[in-house]
Amino acid sequence: MPSNPIQVVLNSQNYVQRVDVQPGGGNKDFYEGRDAAFTSHRAKISSQISALTALKFSEEMPLQYAHVELQDVAWAKSHRPIKALFQTGKIRAVGGNELGTLIVEVTAKDAALLAEKVLTAEDSPKRELNKKTEELEEKPSRLRSEVGAVREVRPYGAQDRRKFTIEGAIGWLSDPRTGGSYYVETFISIDVEPTSERQQLEAKMLQSFQQGIRSLKLPLDLTSARTDWTPGAIFVIKILDDIKNREIHTRLIDYLDNHPVVRSVLLPPVLQSAKVDAREGDLVDLSPPDPEISYPVVGIIDTGVAPVDVLNPWQAGSIDFFNNPDQNYGHGTFIAGLLSGGASMNAGSAFNEFPCKYFDLGLHPTSNYESYFPRGFLDFLEQLDVEIATAKKSGVRVFNMSLSVTLPVDDSNYSLFANALDCISDKHNVLFVLPAGNLDESSVRDQWPDSPDDCLKMLAEYRHQGKDRIFQPADSLRSLVVGALDPEHEVEEYRPSRYTRKGPGPSLGAKPDLSHVGGEYDGAGGLTSLSCDGRLVSGCGTSYASPLVAKTIAVLNQAIQGEPPIETLSALAIHSAKIPKSLAHKKLVNIARDFVGAGTPNVASQTLIGDDHEITLVFNGVLLPGHELGFNFAWPRNLVDAQGRCRGAAKLTLVYRPPIDRQFGAEFVLVNIDAWLRQEIVDQETGEISYKNRLKNDSDHGVEKERVAHGAKWWPVKRFATKFPRGVGRSSQWKLVLESLCRSQFSIPDEGVPFCVVLTISDPSGNEDIFGDVRQQLQASGVKIEDIRVGLSPQVRARNS
Repeated sequence: MPSNPIQVVLNSQNYVQRVDVQPGGGNKDFYEGRDAAFTSHRAKISSQISALTALKFSEEMPLQYAHVELQDVAWAKSHRPIKALFQTGKIRAVGGNELGTLIVEVTAKDAALLAEKVLTAEDSPKRELNKKTEELEEKPSRLRSEVGAVREVRPYGAQDRRKFTIEGAIGWLSDPRTGGSYYVETFISIDVEPTSERQQLEAKMLQSFQQGIRSLKLPLDLTSARTDWTPGAIFVIKILDDIKNREIHTRLIDYLDNHPVVRSVLLPPVLQSAKVDAREGDLVDLSPPDPEISYPVVGIIDTGVAPVDVLNPWQAGSIDFFNNPDQNYGHGTFIAGLLSGGASMNAGSAFNEFPCKYFDLGLHPTSNYESYFPRGFLDFLEQLDVEIATAKKSGVRVFNMSLSVTLPVDDSNYSLFANALDCISDKHNVLFVLPAGNLDESSVRDQWPDSPDDCLKMLAEYRHQGKDRIFQPADSLRSLVVGALDPEHEVEEYRPSRYTRKGPGPSLGAKPDLSHVGGEYDGAGGLTSLSCDGRLVSGCGTSYASPLVAKTIAVLNQAIQGEPPIETLSALAIHSAKIPKSLAHKKLVNIARDFVGAGTPNVASQTLIGDDHEITLVFNGVLLPGHELGFNFAWPRNLVDAQGRCRGAAKLTLVYRPPIDRQFGAEFVLVNIDAWLRQEIVDQETGEISYKNRLKNDSDHGVEKERVAHGAKWWPVKRFATKFPRGVGRSSQWKLVLESLCRSQFSIPDEGVPFCVVLTISDPSGNEDIFGDVRQQLQASGVKIEDIRVGLSPQVRARNS
């Protein structure tokens, strides 16, 4: 039986040390050897920038915005055209909407000068003698490099600002849950005190926008949203008259499409809940909580929980928000039943987690929605921010919000709603667990086939390609997002549910993070829980898979003494997760990531301990500006042969909390941290020591576009696993390294970036004592390690053994 606790490196921060930053390479010539093509390209870019001067500049609108698209091979930070062309400090440039784009803010004078400047880039690069090779090398100027990096410059237009038709908007806003409002995001902050000349121009633009809305003389209510959630001002424009009056929509949208200060026009989301089967069974006899045990608590942000006699003792608290006699508490009650009694109502090892109490945050009205939240989902989030503080006083750190919205994530856009949720998470130091969202009856997939080839065929023939992406706010960076699995029909045989939505997230990011049983769409394998009158009832949905993961996270949070960092809770759950057997084939690696993330997490008690043939180390720390983590260690002695070859297996999970800025579009993650596991290499002739990476990590090769797509570059959750069955290298000395990279115009803040790394080294054969060997070596070398503090009672251990 596993009995060795995870080892926490107490002095992790000691290994975060300042490093010398290596200077970058020279300027890249994107038209090397093609001077004629460059001169043609140069003329085209100059003409496109010159065309910006024809935009409607005026005293009220002195600024315009342009969309700059880069060549695919110019995505890297070092190639960004912000040093010679769109110079920082002179022209404001922010991340574009899509990856590899910029949005630049220009005056008429800026545009004219830029068009002239482009033409001064040299026809052919200079040639200089390389003193080492004694050969002539081309040395392009920074200006030639940046002009070559740009593929296209065009005005920022209506096609960039909205992605819906007027007819679609009228139909959507007719739903009272939307508040009948458009959400309008601008390029300009409403809070900044205008000190520079540029900021004064921006303030004038923002004022003209608001005055222009009022001058339309339409039945509109103009208000602004919270200013601490996004860098640009968010305005809510509510239609007060007939919501189906096409003339009102047409005149308003025409104004928004053409005002330069508008970055995007958004439709409010509508919340979605899961499917509950109306066929109810017998009354449930749920055991009450043991008064001698301190139970973890999960916050339920939902419809509210019905006052069920067998469930009431498990309530740790609630808010008093509803006064609605027509409220349907079925969804929230089902979730509460899973948290407190899921194991007694469902069969299978996946349900063997320790029970939790719940804190009822009933915030989702099932009727009269507009009377509670007149401006729609933004009002809901503002109320949530208030109520989180109340729940935290009852010891809640983990919140299940099984309310996805019926808007798919956008490749080029980190959603406003995810941004707001992440701000709430940071403010209160809490973790949200969210569902991936459900497909409706018209778009569910076929049943998951047995063979990998049949799986690929089924997915290739799916009729709704691209329309089955995860729902917002599952693009939340700080939250854990959960996909759904069908209940097992054979031992530990789980398959993606027909209705579960899939990743990736924005910017090709890995979402969902995890998966759990959500119930079968049809058939006898439904998930069961409590109805509002205390009977067994079945249902299915990612919103029911989500609380099962939240339950494990809450148990982990309580099991570790003190208040473990949010990154640690996420990293431990992701590190312990296993991909279902139905997705384990190598042909389905990328498919698995999009459907189930890292897989289904282990129960908390088994997550925190391991066998003798493995050791798991946890590093918590903060990566400071100009620093990296460098942790030297020796490979387990009994996995090193006489020639120094190292065999075994390694698994590494990194979770960090990067600064984020929605203003940068798809490039909203401002800091990338890469993790490396490197083995020492000694040059036999010179004795020089270097290190070679041994992780299967695609972040260190290929152009930037490939690193983002395949290497999880810029994504704050990274997970690697590799095996060395025959042994690698000629040295037992290894190093764990974390390195950072920032976006252009940005640096790591002084307070640093919090991170957690979980590293497991093991003997796949299960024969060698790895735990004792490595622990002894680390202690002998001065590493301060300690068993992870588990406050699990004997009853918890017995339940999960």
